Amino acid sequence: MADRTTNQSGGIGSELVRENILFADIVSQFVAGLGERVRQMEDAIQTADFAALQVAAHHLKGTGGGYGYPILSYRAAQLEEYASEQALDQCLDSIEELKGLCEQVVVDYTE
Repeated sequence: MADRTTNQSGGIGSELVRENILFADIVSQFVAGLGERVRQMEDAIQTADFAALQVAAHHLKGTGGGYGYPILSYRAAQLEEYASEQALDQCLDSIEELKGLCEQVVVDYTE
């Protein structure tokens, strides 16, 4: 079932672009960089570098909402909390959820 965060194809669209299409280019750059962000967080988990993971999750928490993806901010905040607790199993589960969300992210609601 589609809601206000998904487009017709089931992708998670940017609320920012929905409000103003002029932001599509900068949102596209953000979306293009999500894969690298997730890889960095996965690397931090693999090396148990919870400090780096916490910083990366915190950064995504801030930028996700700013680019119109509040669900990314919410999930990144969860990961940040798990990293601060050094809860490896929860970090592993959380990064998989975040990775799945990032794979669904699209720039706008018409893609």
